[in-house]
Amino acid sequence: MSKRVFHHPEVPADDSGVASWRSVGELERTPSFRAHVEREFPEGSGHLSPEDQKATRRSFMKLMGASSALSGLTLVSCRRPESYIVPYKKAPEWVIPGKPLYYASTRPRAEGSVPLVVTTYEGRPTTLAPNGDHNDGCGADALTQASVLNLYDPKRSRNFLRDGKKASQRDFEGVLGSLAREGAKLAVVVGEDDSPTRNRLRDEIVQAYPGSKFYGYEALCGEAHRRVQNEVFGEGSQTVVDFSKAERILSLDCDFLGVDPVGSASDFSRKRQGGGETYHQDVAADAMNRLYMVESVFSLTGGMADHRLRAKPSQMAAIAAQVAIGLGITVVGYDAGRLSDEEKAELLGTAATFDSWIVECVADLKAHKGSAVVLAGSRHEEDLQRIVIAINKEIGSYGGPMVVYETGRTGYGTIADFEVDVDEETIVLLLGPSNPVYDRPGEQFKRGLSRSKLSIHLGVRTDATALACDWHIPAAHYLESWGDTRTATGTYSLTQPMILPLYGGFSELEVLSQLLNWRQFDWDSLESGGAEEPVVPPTLIAGEGMGGAPSPALAEVRQTFSLPENANDDGDVAWKEALKGGYLQSSSYQTVDADGAGDPAPKLSSREDTGIEINLLPDASVWDGRYIDNGWLQEAPDPISKLSWDNAALVSPKTAKKLGVYESVEQLEPETKIPLLGKVKNAPQPSIGEGKGAKAPMALIKTRSGQMEIPVLVAFGHADNCISIALGYGQGASDGRDGVRVVREEDPLATVSPVGINTGFDANQLRGDASFSIEAISVTKTQGRYPVALVQEHNAMNGRALAREISTNDVEHHGHKVSFEDQVAKVREQGPVDSHAPENVSLYKRLGSTTWEGDKDKQDDLISDKIHQWGMTIDLNTCVGCNACLIACQAENNIPIVGKEQVAMGREMHWVRMDRYFASPMTEMDEKTHKKVPTPDWVQQNPEMIPQPVSCMQCENAPCETVCPVNATVHSEEGLNTMAYNRCIGTRYCANNCPYKARRFNYFDYNKRNPVVAHNLYKGPFGKKQVGEAPHLQRNPNVSVRMRGVMEKCTYCVQRLESAKIKQKQIGRMKTLQAGRNSTDVQIKPEDLRVKADSIKMACQDACEANSVSFGNLLDKEDAQVWRAKYKGEKKTKSGAFELVHNPRNYDVLQYIGTAPRTSYLARVKNPNPTMPDAVYRGLATINTA
Repeated sequence: MSKRVFHHPEVPADDSGVASWRSVGELERTPSFRAHVEREFPEGSGHLSPEDQKATRRSFMKLMGASSALSGLTLVSCRRPESYIVPYKKAPEWVIPGKPLYYASTRPRAEGSVPLVVTTYEGRPTTLAPNGDHNDGCGADALTQASVLNLYDPKRSRNFLRDGKKASQRDFEGVLGSLAREGAKLAVVVGEDDSPTRNRLRDEIVQAYPGSKFYGYEALCGEAHRRVQNEVFGEGSQTVVDFSKAERILSLDCDFLGVDPVGSASDFSRKRQGGGETYHQDVAADAMNRLYMVESVFSLTGGMADHRLRAKPSQMAAIAAQVAIGLGITVVGYDAGRLSDEEKAELLGTAATFDSWIVECVADLKAHKGSAVVLAGSRHEEDLQRIVIAINKEIGSYGGPMVVYETGRTGYGTIADFEVDVDEETIVLLLGPSNPVYDRPGEQFKRGLSRSKLSIHLGVRTDATALACDWHIPAAHYLESWGDTRTATGTYSLTQPMILPLYGGFSELEVLSQLLNWRQFDWDSLESGGAEEPVVPPTLIAGEGMGGAPSPALAEVRQTFSLPENANDDGDVAWKEALKGGYLQSSSYQTVDADGAGDPAPKLSSREDTGIEINLLPDASVWDGRYIDNGWLQEAPDPISKLSWDNAALVSPKTAKKLGVYESVEQLEPETKIPLLGKVKNAPQPSIGEGKGAKAPMALIKTRSGQMEIPVLVAFGHADNCISIALGYGQGASDGRDGVRVVREEDPLATVSPVGINTGFDANQLRGDASFSIEAISVTKTQGRYPVALVQEHNAMNGRALAREISTNDVEHHGHKVSFEDQVAKVREQGPVDSHAPENVSLYKRLGSTTWEGDKDKQDDLISDKIHQWGMTIDLNTCVGCNACLIACQAENNIPIVGKEQVAMGREMHWVRMDRYFASPMTEMDEKTHKKVPTPDWVQQNPEMIPQPVSCMQCENAPCETVCPVNATVHSEEGLNTMAYNRCIGTRYCANNCPYKARRFNYFDYNKRNPVVAHNLYKGPFGKKQVGEAPHLQRNPNVSVRMRGVMEKCTYCVQRLESAKIKQKQIGRMKTLQAGRNSTDVQIKPEDLRVKADSIKMACQDACEANSVSFGNLLDKEDAQVWRAKYKGEKKTKSGAFELVHNPRNYDVLQYIGTAPRTSYLARVKNPNPTMPDAVYRGLATINTA
């Protein structure tokens, strides 16, 4: 079947000269990319097996013979499996099969806990959503959304281990009981999250066990940042940014919208809208914030920046120092550490241009004193931290957008202190979520661990640290545990268990509580038998598993809750209210007077040109490695590089060419045989291939502390002479890759599950200390190539003006200036023929329209519903491309993972596709010659980035519906493009006809066969099944689990819509009760059955911290946020009729095709500083492809 070709209109020849692209192949317009565009499906998507290229006629006949012989077996396997419904012997209160229950809880996190509402079915947690009633409840990031899958990981630790061998709980209690009796010296390592109960237990344990000490450790919490913060503002202080008060932001490598949160992204997005977040009014240009970004590699925050500067990590402090000097701050050592003119020219073409960039930025910060803020990446060294604190003091940030809190979390040592303090008499307890044997650089930690008298590890995985300790205890997931935490602003929040520990794990508080019980126990009475009452030694209790006895953690949390500082005089009433809401009101941290704080003593160390630098950073999927076994996160493509299931070395195009790895390789076949023409020589082209053949070049990186071989990918907008590598990968491999622990899939003591095996490379081996920036001794291209799963060109949607952007400044167009107001007015005309396309104002085509029926009476017989008509808008001005919506959709709609090999072949199943575009002006008008000339190289090397979430558009004139031969995809009366899964026969005609490439096909039964086991999908009924394993407990019972050969796509979370409609129908019962009459006598109007405006949230909408998604009933008109996002109102025409007036920023993707999509977009608005040297190049990134 050939791919349907949509003939998109030509881009005007006199356009702005902005080029847009998704990958190197698209930028270079390589033959392989052009062939990819013309194909229906990605190369390899139709392959039967990895060995199909080697198939012969003989092997084919053997295969067919075996298929016939086993036909009975295979036919049986195609039938639905038998299942049995077993009723409760005694049903729990409120539990009704298929009906969800909601509980407030909290996810502990070092940067401040995340308030959640947990959805459960029959006692099974299935999805997580933000707690909107909480003071700090605003969105749930991808890591939080996916954490529910960790609960059901079948490879979670479930056994006590002693020296790597299975042991019993009784043996462990005997060992720990003897230590408690002796009052051993303890060294307890915990996470950096703030738990009031843990703090209280720590104080009691330190008194009960003389010489004991607690230490905090998180692999990615910068030690220098914490050290300077404590020195200037006092121990336990913490700075939080209130972005609702920040008019101007300068971020120095702080990805505060991504992996380095310092405040609420919701507040930032509201300020980005200039107060128009509810769309009662549109973007107010004079009320928008402005973001300046300096970074080494594109981040989510960098993509939102109005001005962006590329720089190496070693240059950050020098740039901050120049800003400080411009503000009149004295920086010790500035002359020795400042940037040279050559370095400035490398960054922005000329030293004068760079100086102008800094001067204008400083002037903007000065002009907004009291509402400006400067942020430093938390993993940078002391110099940058001190200078930034001095700058914020100077511009009045503290007391305005910056608030310093006194957390009270004092008395904890650092991991460096731990490495010094541990001796031969120390008992080490590792209770934190980190994996220090893997992620702590150097050998000091390992030496300290081996030096201790006894080491005990508590964890949900048998990771490298678990196997290095003498004892390992299986840990409970936070959804199985009682606990308490504090958010970033200090609100006291509760964590409550949703389910008993699946594998008998123990929580951190349970272990600490029992340590006290063991120490306080009357051991002498037990031995002498002289006690009046029988004496029973303490025992670990997991959850509520000991004969129904409550977890000791519950008693500890309640004791903390009743302390005077929590001001709870109401007893059980206050406790129940807090448990119901998930938090205690008026319980925030006390603030610190930052003006009276110490002197940060800004200084700048001398620098030398380091050549190529290695920049190590957190990963958006596995973080520091703790989520290595999470299939949802592994398969979610990186928001920037679009790489899944691996990490890679990211380099700029210039550096890639310098190293010889600019994705430019000879084709695998140097010659091609063409009929009549004979052999034709193939020229080299910049491509790493696609599908199963996509293989990235490898490079060997050497530092003073180690070396590693890793694949290299080109990253646009990356700093030159710098290599960025994500941490957290390479924890276990079976393919013999260098520097990675060797594991076997079936090994019960493997450090990773089958999900995490053979994923990525361990960059920690390049580190010798805690620094995240390292000088490379050498970087050499090797002969090897590594298969990668890149999704940036999968399901590529092509067309004109896909993502649209305007600027608050006047922009040049046809030789004259266009104002912001005029740009807004012409957003809907940015598509070449959009102004001639029919207006998308109908609510589904009428069955009796004049096209089909001339009789007006019959025209009123509509197939559209008069109560509900659903629609959605996505605001590109606030969307950061964080993948939270993608993961939330996967959790809600039972979307399977397919594994790296299938992803590489273009078979990923995500209903939400997060497109990512780069755009940069390539030409500009020369003022003297009035001819187009190339833009400066520094402009082309620093493109803008625009993310665009794409799912099924629910088209009113859907091209997919007309081609389905079995009517499996049809339109509903409410405007939904629905799927009848049991009708679908898998022709894939619908996917071929979809211009938005939003449909996904089940090539295999991914839910039944384990896709992460190598080649398992191709083994048919003999492959390893995963039916009955714990991950199936996460399934949403109200969503069908699709089988092989079925097409699927976004449904607008139809199960939520139906649930809300069913609930609304109860109004008839309520009216009957109120009237006291028979139900047949009560009149119910159609309006009574309409679901309340904005009362339904889709899974993607619920998760979005930036409030970018609006969804609702378009018939609610002004009452619905989605209607306000689409329309400004109605106006009366000359004929007396009323017609809708569109929101000027709202537009339909591919409007000129005439599909009339129900999902529309709002254009992105950039707010550049008109005096900046790069201002004329910003806000022009309207995307035109292919």
